[in-house]
Order: sequence, then C-alpha cells, then structure tokens
Amino acid sequence: MQFFLSLGHRGKAAVILAGLLLSLAAGQVRSLAINRGTVSYHDFLTMLLGNWQLPADIAIASFLFGGLVIMLAGSGAVFRQYFGLCSLSGILACSGVALLASTGRGRSLLVLNTLLVPVMLAIMLLAVASQLKYQPRGIASIPVAGGLVSANWVLNAFLYATYNMIGGMVLLTSLPETRRGIWGARLAGLLLGVAAYFLVMALACLSPPELRLELPMLQVVTNSQPQLLSLYALALWLAMVTTAASQLYGLVARVAQSFSICSEAAAIGILLLALPAATLGFASLVSWIYPLYGYLGLLLIIQAIIRYLTKRYF
Repeated sequence: MQFFLSLGHRGKAAVILAGLLLSLAAGQVRSLAINRGTVSYHDFLTMLLGNWQLPADIAIASFLFGGLVIMLAGSGAVFRQYFGLCSLSGILACSGVALLASTGRGRSLLVLNTLLVPVMLAIMLLAVASQLKYQPRGIASIPVAGGLVSANWVLNAFLYATYNMIGGMVLLTSLPETRRGIWGARLAGLLLGVAAYFLVMALACLSPPELRLELPMLQVVTNSQPQLLSLYALALWLAMVTTAASQLYGLVARVAQSFSICSEAAAIGILLLALPAATLGFASLVSWIYPLYGYLGLLLIIQAIIRYLTKRYF
C-alpha cells in the first residue's frame, strides 16, 4: 500500500518493475555468490564494499534492529485490529515469546511457524482470488502519511526491491553451491513480484476507511474468507513473532560476542531499546524504516556497478 497504491494508476507499472528487479537482483546475487565463493552475507558485503568490515557490521545490525522494531509494532497492530486490545499488549507478547525463542527456550514455536506460514500464504492467495473475482479492478491514489516513500513510481519500485533484497541476500549468499540455484533465485524473485501484483490489485478493492487500517490484508480476508480469519490472524502473528525472534537472535549473537555478556542480558537490553520505538506505530515505521533500507540497498547497487566498471571482482 505504501509503495504502490499511493501512486494511483502508476502503481501497476511500479509493482511490475519491482518484480522484474527482484528477479534480476536475486539471480545476480546468487551468481556472484557462486562465482566468488562467498559463504555468508558478511563475505558478500566485503566483496562489494572492500575491506570495510565495521560499516558492514553496523549496516547488518541496524537492519536487524529495524526489522525487530517493525515486527514488534506489527504484533501490536494485530492485537489492536483483530483482538481489539491495546497495541502495547501485542508488543509485549511478541517481545516475551521472541525472547524465549531467541535464547533457545522456544524452539517449538519455530516448528509451529514452519507449518503455519504455508497455511497463511494459502489463505492469503485464496482471499485475494475471491476479492478480485467479485470486486471491480482499478487503483485509485490513496494518501500515505509522511515517511521516506517517494512519489516517483520508478524509485518506489527500486526501493521496494532493494529493501527486500537485503534480507534475501542473507539466504542467497549462504546456500550450498549449485548452478541451478541461479535460476531458482530468478524464479523466486519473479514469483514474489507476481504475488505483490495481485496483492496490490486486491487491496485496491478496499474502501478508503479500510485502507486506513494498519493491516489491510486482515480486512481482505474478513471480506472474502471470514471463516478463515482466525487462522490467518494466528499465522500472521506467529510469522511476525518468529521473524522478531530471528532478528533478535542475530543481534544477541553480535552483542554478546562484542561485549562478552550473557545472551539473556543482551536480549533483554536490546528489547528495552526496541520497545519505545515499536510504540510509534506499524504503518509509520514501515514508511520510514523500509525505504531507508531501500536507499541503502541502492548505494550497494551503485558500489557494485563501480566495481563492475573497474573490473575489481569479475
């Protein structure tokens, strides 16, 4: 909604371009990872940025922290929109479960999420299909409050692709080496673009008051598949919790190693820093943090082009 529906009729072109960029970027990242033999995201950044380990570490840590804050805020939005409770209750619930999971006492939650995420995706696609079947298609420009999201459809497509690729690079640079993986990465990026396109079209069918909700996809499911709403909301919340746990785990590992403190203390300290920011609101945080990572991703692309032109790593 922030990146595409806000553009009006140009949103279709923007989401199509974003899908093509995701496919191109995923395939290129995987190809570079295989050609250069990188085994981690840090290795890949070092290849792009040179021997700038400190900036790379800071960028990774900021990405993890920003993702943690957004997932906590998203949990608060689920609690408010679905359960009718205050946002703080959802933020605290997500914090508690993420703390347990990240310190090794909530592994079963990760297994449960592995089972429920495909269910969430299936419900989402079913709801989108139903929404598009019975509603007229079209995109009307909607107002989006502030933030770093631009009003240019080309730039928005790049920002959407690059901030998603920051997380994607973590996986694509650490998979076992196989040439078939390059085409798999390209196909995965293309499928993400196709899914985003149909999500945008389904959201475009909502009324202006419904679009002002922080989680409009909950409203899409409510309108088209109300009998599945509870299951979808549970799966969505668990996806947020486990994402928060993984972000917290990555931060804890770095902090505990750097400052020689126990993981429990590091996790509690990080959460205490994240909680105030999470109360700023899910939609507001998305409008600021995700585009910021998109701009950082664009800097990486520029650096990669410079390296290509100077033949430093090809």
